Amino acid sequence: MGPLRLLWSVAVSEGLLLAGYALFVEPARLALTHLVRIDPRVDRPHRLLVLSDMHLHALSHRTYRRIAHAARWAAANGATHALLAGDLLDDDREVELVAGRLRHALAGLPAVYVSGNHESSRYHRWSVLPEERGIARNDVARIERAMAEHDIRRADDRVVEVDGIPLLGIGWRGWRMGPGPLAPRRLADVARPGLVLAHSPDHIAGLAPERVLLALCGHTHGGQVRLPLVGAPWTPVRSRLPRLAGAMSIAGVATYVGRGIGATVPVRLGSVPEAILLDLRADDPVSIDATSVVTVRSARYRR
Repeated sequence: MGPLRLLWSVAVSEGLLLAGYALFVEPARLALTHLVRIDPRVDRPHRLLVLSDMHLHALSHRTYRRIAHAARWAAANGATHALLAGDLLDDDREVELVAGRLRHALAGLPAVYVSGNHESSRYHRWSVLPEERGIARNDVARIERAMAEHDIRRADDRVVEVDGIPLLGIGWRGWRMGPGPLAPRRLADVARPGLVLAHSPDHIAGLAPERVLLALCGHTHGGQVRLPLVGAPWTPVRSRLPRLAGAMSIAGVATYVGRGIGATVPVRLGSVPEAILLDLRADDPVSIDATSVVTVRSARYRR
């Protein structure tokens, strides 16, 4: 075998191994991130489970199992609620079944969610069924009703209270930058600083940093596929983020961008699915940066 043929064989073999890892190994893992946010404005300790980018279907068994594992872990560590940062599902025709299975996976944790681009603007694919032929947009109101029946409340463009903390929800605003004109006013009307739950980090800049304890986002999937030496070929954001996921500051607003726990296309490379236990504490000095992620455990999910 000549040297060129040998190199070609090695390259093909490594490519196949990398593809196999991205298809079967990394998507089956789960990073459990304990995120500590220290801020003297917090009235008392709070612990919340944060998930994003589930992309659930009726048969998303692996993702449901990851969510159930994360919910058990968070509840065992004192979490009282779950915050879901958008893209819960892709097709509203499955929402009644998906909502029930999501509630079962979350167990007893009450949940609040904001709409992502998949709930808000995704179109159904063509169906072979005569009664479903054509293309239709997801019905956000139908999704909201089905989720509400299972104690999963929508918080788009409103302030709700979660474990005694004000939380501003920012639903999907398309590819526009900023939170819109009403979100800063809603934060200003609240008596004390609160959390922000938004699907995209593009919708954070423009909020008053002094009114936000922490902004929680998803949407980037952490790049989802990060090639060696190249990184992520594309990410669905317009903001120039300092990193694709993790703790960061966006226009002065303390923010954490999660990698998501699912994906429409179940492929991951260099971006392990993530569940976050948010630990809010009152202390000094204020901190939210990479060092605030005090515990990260990545383990193959037990099927």
